[in-house]
Formats: sequence, structure tokens, C-alpha cells
Amino acid sequence: LNYSAVLGLFSDISLTNQEFGLLGSFTFIGMLVTQVLNQYFFQLFPIAKYYGIMTICWGIVVGCTALASNFYQLATLRFFVGLFQGCNMIVAYLIISIFYRRNEQMLWVTVMMISNFTGMAVSGLLGYAIGFMDGFAHIRAWKWLMIIFGPITGICGIIIFVFLPDTPHSRWLQLTTEEEELMNSRIRDNGTVKTKKINFSHIMESLTDARFYCYVLASFFAAAPVACTTQFSSQLIQLMGFSNLHSVLLNIPTAISTILLIFLALYLTQRFQQNYYIIIFLSLTTVLGILLLCVLPEGPVQLIGIYLSSPAPGAVVFQAIVVTNVMGYTKRVFYLGTTSSFFTFGNVAGPIIMGSAGAQEHYYPALVTFIVFLVLSSCLMFITRQINVQDNCKREEMERQGQIPPPPARREELDWTDGMDLHFRYQL
Repeated sequence: LNYSAVLGLFSDISLTNQEFGLLGSFTFIGMLVTQVLNQYFFQLFPIAKYYGIMTICWGIVVGCTALASNFYQLATLRFFVGLFQGCNMIVAYLIISIFYRRNEQMLWVTVMMISNFTGMAVSGLLGYAIGFMDGFAHIRAWKWLMIIFGPITGICGIIIFVFLPDTPHSRWLQLTTEEEELMNSRIRDNGTVKTKKINFSHIMESLTDARFYCYVLASFFAAAPVACTTQFSSQLIQLMGFSNLHSVLLNIPTAISTILLIFLALYLTQRFQQNYYIIIFLSLTTVLGILLLCVLPEGPVQLIGIYLSSPAPGAVVFQAIVVTNVMGYTKRVFYLGTTSSFFTFGNVAGPIIMGSAGAQEHYYPALVTFIVFLVLSSCLMFITRQINVQDNCKREEMERQGQIPPPPARREELDWTDGMDLHFRYQL
């Protein structure tokens, strides 16, 4: 949608700036519907089969978008794109939490996000190349984007459905007896036991924990600025004086700078083990990028602001923290589903805020709003860290006084939460 904006979509569909913002919001409303259903479906169906079918449908809808001829058709299709795309990220986090130890999860969340932004860079190159196909076979360039990317997405869905291992003892892994015991030890460490039973006590524990509300509100506040580097980035770059095709091409350094910042996030987390402070630091880096968009003179120099304004590096550490600091399968699914839902709320709000601000004002009111949101998100992360510090100190004191019984044998089969397991320590 971002690239389509400068490849003929506006003129062909006769879109206004506000309608374009609403298209992004419809996508995330569709995602929100799926994320509510995910709470149930992830426990009822095999992850790979559910995800594979959703991805195949996602590709079909993307391909059909080339047939849209007015705003209402496009809005409906964007809703269904979001509906089928809505389980994408949460599947990745669940797979990582199932297969990898707590001290490995940050690395693999980082690898996953780097792959995501590498795909964004490649799609920028493809988008630039497809821009030269405008008029080929009497089809506009933005329609070629949909025609090409739709089938690619569908093929990926087939591969996921058939080949993705989604349990520690998947037949695709062909584990020996010794390797199965090693896998069981990894399950004990990461505190995740996949189960089809919904444990409502896990949900109640979440709803009575202040950290839960800090996480979900921080997700909303951190997500809204994503509009700067996704749906509206090509238009922001175009306002700096670049042509349509150059606006597509100049999105590629956004992906590269985001990857570099994600590598920085990985290094800082491994070096200092202070994940919440690192989230705050990365959020303030995003604030700096948005601030530069506001204060730098209009022109190419503002690209610095675009390249620093992605909230993704902070989101990587944030999601890794949620995965590693929440135990119990139902509780983890509930946390990931709810934080993803509020992240989606933020993604719904972001394009609306940008569209309401309007290009004639260079989106300044929206950019200032995003700065306030990021500061609020940072404050919530600081509060969450302090709660974790207090809980860790309380448990260590109980352990010193002999008030905590030894862990039971095969406790990985008990599906305990972090609140139930007093031997658990929250990462800071």
C-alpha cells in the first residue's frame, strides 16, 4: 500500500489523503479481529496448519486487490488482508518461545525481525523495478505490485502448511531418544508447554497484574508512530522533493537503518542485560527521528529523520521481554494476543492521525502526537521494570528464609505461570 501510493493508486482510485489513511486502518481492524480469535484458535489447531491456511488466503486477497476500482472495494480488500495477516507475528513469537531457551529468545526474535526488514528492503527494490512496468499490458504499476506479491505470499503459505515444525517433537525434526531428552530440558527452561486446554486461571492472573496493563498500553503508544515508516513514508519522502520512483527507492535505507538499530539492540541487551532501559533508549531514538522531521529544513536532509523514526528496534526488545518474562502457555498466548491487539489499535490510530493532519501541514500535528505517545510508552516500561525488581527481591528474600519449597519433578508438565513458580526470576 505504501509503494502503491506513489505508483498510481491515488489517481486511479481517486483517493483523498484521509481515505488513504483509512485504508491502513481497515487493514489493522482486520488484524484486530484475527488477534481476538487467535486466543482460541492457537490452542485448538496446530500452529503450522492454521498459519499456513491464513497465509494462503492472505496471498489470494493481495492478488485480488489489483481488481479494485473504488475506495469501498479497496477498503474491503484491505480489511481481509489484515484479517488473514493477523496471526503473522504472534506465530513467530510462539514458535520462538516453544523451541528456544529464555536466554536464546532475544537472539531469535532479533533474527526474525531482521528477516522482516530484509524483506522490506528487497520489496523496495522490487517495487522500484515494478514501477517501470507501469502501462505494461495496459496495467498500472500498483496493480502489478499486487499481481506479483499475491502469488508469492500464497506459495509461502503452502510451504508453511506442509513443512513448518510447530511442536518440540514434530516429525520433521526426527529426534533420537537422546535428542528428545535434550528437547525436554529446553522446555523446562523456557516454561512453555503447548496445550489445547484453555487455563482460565492464567487469564485471571494476567488481569490482576499491573504489568499486563503497562504492556498493553505501551504497545498502543509505541505502535502509532509506525505510520511514519510504513504507510506514509513514501509520501513524506515525496514532500522532500523526490520523484515517485525515487520515493519508493529511498524506502530501502529505512529498512537498512532499522536492521542496524536492531543489531545495536541485540548487542546492548547481551552486553548490559538491562532490557527495559534499552527499550526506553530505543524509543527516545525514535523520538529523535520524528523530532528531526519537524525541525530540519524541508528537503533531502529530512531523510535522517525518516531513517531514525522506526519504532521496530524497541518493539523487538519489547516482544522478547514479553516472551521471556511470561510463563504458562495460556498466559503467554493471552499476553501476546492482547499486546498484539493493542499494537494493532495503535496501527489503526496512526494512519488516522496522519491522514487527519494532512500533507499541507507536513503532518506536524501528527508527528508531535507521536512524540508524546513514545514518551508515555517509555514511562510505562520504567514502571514495569520497577515492579519486576520488587518481585525478584521479594522472591529472593523468601528463598533465603526457606519459604519456597524445592521445584517438583518434571515441573515443565505442570504448565505453571511466572506468578505460580516462585523459583522464576524476571529479566530486567
